[in-house]
Amino acid sequence: NNPAIFTAYEPGSTFKSITMAAGLDMGKVKPETTYTDYGSIMIDGWPKPIKNSDFETFGGHGVTNMTQVLEASLNTGAIFVVQKVGADSFKDYVKNFGFGEKTGIELETESEGNIISLTAKKVRPVEIATASFGQGITATPLQMIASFATIANGGVLMKPYIVGEIIKPNGIKEITQPKQIRRVISERASLLLTGMMVNVVENGHSKRAKVDGYYVAGKTGTAQVAEKSGYSEDRTIHTFIGFTPSDDPKFVMLVKLDAPKDAPFAESTSAPLFGEIAEFALNYYQVPKER
Repeated sequence: NNPAIFTAYEPGSTFKSITMAAGLDMGKVKPETTYTDYGSIMIDGWPKPIKNSDFETFGGHGVTNMTQVLEASLNTGAIFVVQKVGADSFKDYVKNFGFGEKTGIELETESEGNIISLTAKKVRPVEIATASFGQGITATPLQMIASFATIANGGVLMKPYIVGEIIKPNGIKEITQPKQIRRVISERASLLLTGMMVNVVENGHSKRAKVDGYYVAGKTGTAQVAEKSGYSEDRTIHTFIGFTPSDDPKFVMLVKLDAPKDAPFAESTSAPLFGEIAEFALNYYQVPKER
Protein backbone atom coordinates (compact mmCIF):
# COMPACT_ATOMS: atom_id res chain seq x y z
CA ASN A 1 0.00 0.00 0.00
CA ASN A 2 1.22 3.48 -0.90
CA PRO A 3 1.08 5.55 2.31
CA ALA A 4 0.56 8.77 0.32
CA ILE A 5 -2.89 7.57 -0.74
CA PHE A 6 -3.69 4.68 1.62
CA THR A 7 -2.78 5.95 5.10
CA ALA A 8 -5.35 8.48 6.30
CA TYR A 9 -4.35 10.41 9.43
CA GLU A 10 -5.54 13.34 11.50
CA PRO A 11 -3.78 16.25 9.77
CA GLY A 12 -3.63 18.55 12.77
CA SER A 13 -2.88 22.23 12.38
CA THR A 14 -2.20 22.08 8.65
CA PHE A 15 -6.01 21.95 8.44
CA LYS A 16 -6.27 25.44 9.94
CA SER A 17 -5.45 26.73 6.45
CA ILE A 18 -8.59 25.02 5.13
CA THR A 19 -10.70 26.51 7.92
CA MET A 20 -9.23 29.95 7.23
CA ALA A 21 -9.91 29.51 3.50
CA ALA A 22 -13.61 29.03 4.26
CA GLY A 23 -13.71 32.09 6.51
CA LEU A 24 -11.94 34.30 3.96
CA ASP A 25 -14.04 33.05 1.04
CA MET A 26 -17.32 33.71 2.86
CA GLY A 27 -16.12 37.14 4.00
CA LYS A 28 -16.59 36.15 7.63
CA VAL A 29 -12.98 37.09 8.46
CA LYS A 30 -10.17 39.12 6.92
CA PRO A 31 -6.44 38.80 7.66
CA GLU A 32 -6.75 41.77 10.03
CA THR A 33 -9.90 40.52 11.84
CA THR A 34 -9.18 40.19 15.57
CA TYR A 35 -10.47 38.23 18.55
CA THR A 36 -9.26 37.92 22.13
CA ASP A 37 -7.32 34.73 22.79
CA TYR A 38 -7.42 33.52 26.40
CA GLY A 39 -5.40 30.40 25.57
CA SER A 40 -8.35 28.05 26.01
CA ILE A 41 -12.06 27.92 25.25
CA MET A 42 -15.08 25.99 26.54
CA ILE A 43 -17.38 24.36 23.96
CA ASP A 44 -21.05 23.67 24.63
CA GLY A 45 -21.63 20.07 25.72
CA TRP A 46 -17.95 19.33 26.37
CA PRO A 47 -16.64 19.20 29.95
CA LYS A 48 -13.02 20.25 29.38
CA PRO A 49 -11.53 23.40 27.84
CA ILE A 50 -9.85 23.13 24.44
CA LYS A 51 -6.40 24.68 24.73
CA ASN A 52 -3.73 26.06 22.45
CA SER A 53 -0.60 23.92 22.18
CA ASP A 54 1.40 26.63 23.98
CA PHE A 55 -1.15 27.26 26.73
CA GLU A 56 0.91 25.73 29.52
CA THR A 57 3.99 27.82 28.70
CA PHE A 58 2.48 30.98 27.20
CA GLY A 59 -1.11 31.36 28.37
CA GLY A 60 -3.34 33.61 26.30
CA HIS A 61 -2.15 35.73 23.38
CA GLY A 62 -4.65 38.53 23.96
CA VAL A 63 -6.00 40.50 20.99
CA THR A 64 -4.88 38.48 17.96
CA ASN A 65 -5.55 38.82 14.22
CA MET A 66 -6.15 36.01 11.75
CA THR A 67 -2.64 36.08 10.29
CA GLN A 68 -1.25 35.69 13.81
CA VAL A 69 -3.64 32.78 14.37
CA LEU A 70 -1.83 30.90 11.59
CA GLU A 71 1.61 32.16 12.62
CA ALA A 72 1.21 30.97 16.21
CA SER A 73 -1.07 28.05 15.20
CA LEU A 74 -3.80 28.86 17.72
CA ASN A 75 -6.57 26.29 18.16
CA THR A 76 -8.83 28.96 19.66
CA GLY A 77 -8.41 31.04 16.51
CA ALA A 78 -9.45 28.18 14.26
CA ILE A 79 -12.51 27.68 16.48
CA PHE A 80 -13.28 31.41 16.25
CA VAL A 81 -13.27 31.14 12.44
CA VAL A 82 -15.35 27.97 12.23
CA GLN A 83 -17.96 29.46 14.55
CA LYS A 84 -18.21 32.44 12.19
CA VAL A 85 -18.50 30.14 9.16
CA GLY A 86 -21.10 27.81 10.72
CA ALA A 87 -21.22 24.01 10.83
CA ASP A 88 -23.10 23.44 7.57
CA SER A 89 -21.00 25.80 5.50
CA PHE A 90 -17.78 24.42 7.00
CA LYS A 91 -18.86 20.88 6.08
CA ASP A 92 -19.54 22.02 2.51
CA TYR A 93 -16.10 23.63 2.16
CA VAL A 94 -14.38 20.54 3.56
CA LYS A 95 -16.22 18.36 1.03
CA ASN A 96 -15.54 20.79 -1.83
CA PHE A 97 -11.82 20.69 -1.05
CA GLY A 98 -12.06 16.96 -1.76
CA PHE A 99 -12.02 15.48 1.72
CA GLY A 100 -14.08 12.37 2.39
CA GLU A 101 -13.79 11.09 -1.18
CA LYS A 102 -11.11 9.51 -3.33
CA THR A 103 -9.16 11.75 -5.70
CA GLY A 104 -9.38 9.11 -8.44
CA ILE A 105 -5.63 8.99 -9.07
CA GLU A 106 -4.48 6.02 -11.18
CA LEU A 107 -3.30 3.91 -8.23
CA GLU A 108 -4.82 1.04 -6.29
CA THR A 109 -5.80 1.05 -2.59
CA GLU A 110 -6.66 4.75 -2.34
CA SER A 111 -8.47 5.69 0.88
CA GLU A 112 -11.20 8.31 1.05
CA GLY A 113 -10.37 9.45 4.59
CA ASN A 114 -13.05 10.02 7.19
CA ILE A 115 -15.08 13.18 7.79
CA ILE A 116 -18.12 11.42 9.24
CA SER A 117 -17.92 13.61 12.35
CA LEU A 118 -18.92 16.52 10.08
CA THR A 119 -21.44 14.73 7.85
CA ALA A 120 -23.43 12.76 10.43
CA LYS A 121 -27.08 13.66 10.99
CA LYS A 122 -26.27 15.12 14.38
CA VAL A 123 -22.93 16.92 14.66
CA ARG A 124 -21.79 18.00 18.11
CA PRO A 125 -20.23 21.47 18.56
CA VAL A 126 -17.03 19.89 19.91
CA GLU A 127 -16.60 17.89 16.68
CA ILE A 128 -16.85 21.06 14.59
CA ALA A 129 -14.40 22.77 16.94
CA THR A 130 -11.77 20.03 16.82
CA ALA A 131 -12.14 19.55 13.07
CA SER A 132 -11.27 23.23 12.59
CA PHE A 133 -7.73 22.41 13.70
CA GLY A 134 -7.52 19.00 12.05
CA GLN A 135 -8.41 16.57 14.84
CA GLY A 136 -11.30 14.09 14.77
CA ILE A 137 -11.20 13.85 10.96
CA THR A 138 -8.74 12.01 8.75
CA ALA A 139 -7.24 12.71 5.35
CA THR A 140 -4.62 11.12 3.14
CA PRO A 141 -1.41 13.00 2.36
CA LEU A 142 -2.58 13.29 -1.26
CA GLN A 143 -5.87 14.90 -0.16
CA MET A 144 -3.91 17.43 1.90
CA ILE A 145 -1.59 18.16 -1.03
CA ALA A 146 -4.58 18.58 -3.36
CA SER A 147 -6.22 21.05 -0.95
CA PHE A 148 -3.06 23.18 -0.67
CA ALA A 149 -2.64 22.95 -4.45
CA THR A 150 -6.15 24.40 -4.69
CA ILE A 151 -4.99 27.41 -2.68
CA ALA A 152 -1.83 27.70 -4.80
CA ASN A 153 -3.89 27.39 -7.98
CA GLY A 154 -6.11 30.41 -7.37
CA GLY A 155 -8.88 28.45 -5.67
CA VAL A 156 -9.49 25.71 -8.27
CA LEU A 157 -9.26 22.02 -7.31
CA MET A 158 -7.47 19.93 -9.95
CA LYS A 159 -7.58 16.18 -10.52
CA PRO A 160 -4.18 14.64 -9.67
CA TYR A 161 -2.64 12.27 -12.19
CA ILE A 162 0.59 10.32 -12.69
CA VAL A 163 0.66 9.32 -16.35
CA GLY A 164 1.71 12.30 -18.48
CA GLU A 165 1.25 10.63 -21.86
CA ILE A 166 0.54 7.24 -23.42
CA ILE A 167 2.31 6.27 -26.64
CA LYS A 168 0.29 3.79 -28.70
CA PRO A 169 1.93 1.00 -30.77
CA ASN A 170 1.28 3.07 -33.89
CA GLY A 171 3.20 6.02 -32.39
CA ILE A 172 0.18 8.21 -31.65
CA LYS A 173 0.42 9.98 -28.31
CA GLU A 174 -2.41 10.49 -25.85
CA ILE A 175 -1.36 13.43 -23.68
CA THR A 176 -3.05 13.82 -20.30
CA GLN A 177 -4.71 17.22 -20.09
CA PRO A 178 -5.06 19.05 -16.76
CA LYS A 179 -8.60 18.59 -15.48
CA GLN A 180 -10.39 21.10 -13.30
CA ILE A 181 -12.78 19.53 -10.80
CA ARG A 182 -14.38 22.69 -9.38
CA ARG A 183 -13.72 26.13 -7.99
CA VAL A 184 -13.58 25.87 -4.20
CA ILE A 185 -12.68 29.41 -3.10
CA SER A 186 -12.36 32.72 -4.92
CA GLU A 187 -9.07 33.85 -6.40
CA ARG A 188 -9.10 36.75 -3.93
CA ALA A 189 -9.43 34.38 -0.97
CA SER A 190 -6.58 32.23 -2.29
CA LEU A 191 -4.33 35.31 -2.67
CA LEU A 192 -5.12 36.50 0.85
CA LEU A 193 -4.51 33.08 2.34
CA THR A 194 -1.27 32.64 0.40
CA GLY A 195 -0.02 35.93 1.83
CA MET A 196 -0.98 34.82 5.33
CA MET A 197 0.86 31.52 4.90
CA VAL A 198 3.94 33.36 3.64
CA ASN A 199 3.85 35.23 6.96
CA VAL A 200 3.71 31.87 8.76
CA VAL A 201 7.06 30.98 7.19
CA GLU A 202 8.55 34.46 7.52
CA ASN A 203 7.43 35.21 11.10
CA GLY A 204 5.68 32.19 12.61
CA HIS A 205 6.25 28.57 13.55
CA SER A 206 7.60 27.62 10.12
CA LYS A 207 10.70 29.82 9.83
CA ARG A 208 12.91 26.80 9.26
CA ALA A 209 11.05 26.02 6.02
CA LYS A 210 12.48 29.18 4.42
CA VAL A 211 14.47 29.00 1.20
CA ASP A 212 16.91 31.85 0.49
CA GLY A 213 15.74 33.95 -2.44
CA TYR A 214 12.14 32.70 -2.46
CA TYR A 215 8.86 33.25 -0.64
CA VAL A 216 7.44 30.01 0.74
CA ALA A 217 3.77 29.70 1.76
CA GLY A 218 3.02 26.88 4.17
CA LYS A 219 1.77 25.54 7.46
CA THR A 220 2.98 23.09 10.09
CA GLY A 221 0.87 20.51 11.86
CA THR A 222 1.67 18.46 14.95
CA ALA A 223 -1.21 16.02 15.33
CA GLN A 224 -2.03 13.68 18.16
CA VAL A 225 -2.30 10.02 17.20
CA ALA A 226 -5.71 8.47 17.85
CA GLU A 227 -5.80 5.23 19.84
CA LYS A 228 -8.64 3.09 21.20
CA SER A 229 -8.56 4.83 24.56
CA GLY A 230 -8.27 8.36 23.13
CA TYR A 231 -5.00 9.92 22.03
CA SER A 232 -1.44 8.76 22.53
CA GLU A 233 0.52 10.65 25.16
CA ASP A 234 3.90 10.16 23.52
CA ARG A 235 3.30 9.80 19.76
CA THR A 236 2.57 12.59 17.31
CA ILE A 237 2.62 13.04 13.54
CA HIS A 238 4.59 16.02 12.21
CA THR A 239 3.59 17.56 8.88
CA PHE A 240 4.62 20.58 6.88
CA ILE A 241 2.81 21.45 3.65
CA GLY A 242 3.94 24.34 1.48
CA PHE A 243 4.37 25.75 -1.99
CA THR A 244 6.87 28.07 -3.62
CA PRO A 245 7.48 30.57 -5.21
CA SER A 246 4.36 31.93 -3.58
CA ASP A 247 3.36 34.23 -6.47
CA ASP A 248 3.82 31.57 -9.19
CA PRO A 249 4.10 28.16 -7.49
CA LYS A 250 6.12 25.44 -9.18
CA PHE A 251 5.22 22.66 -6.75
CA VAL A 252 3.30 21.77 -3.60
CA MET A 253 5.08 19.45 -1.19
CA LEU A 254 4.08 17.61 1.97
CA VAL A 255 6.65 16.32 4.46
CA LYS A 256 5.20 13.91 7.04
CA LEU A 257 7.07 12.22 9.88
CA ASP A 258 5.39 9.55 12.00
CA ALA A 259 6.23 9.65 15.71
CA PRO A 260 9.61 11.41 15.56
CA LYS A 261 11.52 10.95 18.80
CA ASP A 262 13.73 13.98 19.29
CA ALA A 263 11.44 17.01 18.90
CA PRO A 264 7.90 17.78 20.08
CA PHE A 265 6.71 19.95 17.16
CA ALA A 266 6.83 19.91 13.36
CA GLU A 267 8.61 23.28 13.24
CA SER A 268 11.80 21.44 14.29
CA THR A 269 11.41 18.34 12.08
CA SER A 270 9.28 18.43 8.93
CA ALA A 271 9.64 22.20 8.33
CA PRO A 272 13.46 22.25 7.95
CA LEU A 273 13.31 19.06 5.87
CA PHE A 274 10.84 20.79 3.56
CA GLY A 275 13.25 23.72 3.24
CA GLU A 276 16.15 21.47 2.24
CA ILE A 277 14.18 19.53 -0.38
CA ALA A 278 12.50 22.68 -1.72
CA GLU A 279 15.88 24.36 -2.20
CA PHE A 280 17.09 21.35 -4.17
CA ALA A 281 13.93 21.27 -6.31
CA LEU A 282 14.02 25.01 -7.08
CA ASN A 283 17.65 24.69 -8.18
CA TYR A 284 16.87 21.56 -10.19
CA TYR A 285 14.05 23.30 -12.07
CA GLN A 286 16.17 26.46 -12.38
CA VAL A 287 13.43 28.68 -10.93
CA PRO A 288 14.62 32.31 -10.86
CA LYS A 289 14.94 33.82 -7.39
CA GLU A 290 12.25 36.35 -6.49
CA ARG A 291 14.17 38.31 -3.86
